[in-house]
Amino acid sequence: MFLDNINKKSKNNILNCLPRFILVSLVLSMMFLSAIFLQSCTPKENVKLYFAKYEGNNEYLVAEERSIIKNEDFYKSVIEELIKGPKSEQLYPTLPKSVKVYSVKVNDSLAEVNFSKEIILNTSEIPHSSSTEVLAIFSIVNTLTEFDQIKKVRILVEGKKSGQIDGIYIEDFWGHMGIYEDFERNEEKILEE
Repeated sequence: MFLDNINKKSKNNILNCLPRFILVSLVLSMMFLSAIFLQSCTPKENVKLYFAKYEGNNEYLVAEERSIIKNEDFYKSVIEELIKGPKSEQLYPTLPKSVKVYSVKVNDSLAEVNFSKEIILNTSEIPHSSSTEVLAIFSIVNTLTEFDQIKKVRILVEGKKSGQIDGIYIEDFWGHMGIYEDFERNEEKILEE
């Protein structure tokens, strides 16, 4: 008798829980399918990011394609992907990973890119030399000028084109080429693969 009561209660509990289980399963399935659907409907654009490649005594920029979500901060997202570095083991990053992109504003075919101070202060990841400086600047410029609406790029650090940050002159950038001017695309540095 006692066991019969326990069995009846267990069956009732299972039957009571079954509709909840089905409902929770349906909700979770719907959430999963919605996430997949939204991800596939999010507009993306394939972009070319330029990274360093070294061959003997020569250094080049080589394009690597990425698919980036097209949103209101699209150009900022593009430069953030550039900072993440290449996926290919044959290519090298041109910018330190600690660098933040505050903004990328485009007006009259000029893209103004505002970076955090780490772009000029962090020398541990990317040694500052004349060749790495050219690659860093033109990886930014050539990446952004892939877009028809951008013809020139201005690089800012902490919102400034000149002045000092921690004793370093912004306009000197890494101490060789400098960022005294707005830059146009440099096809000479690109190695087609």
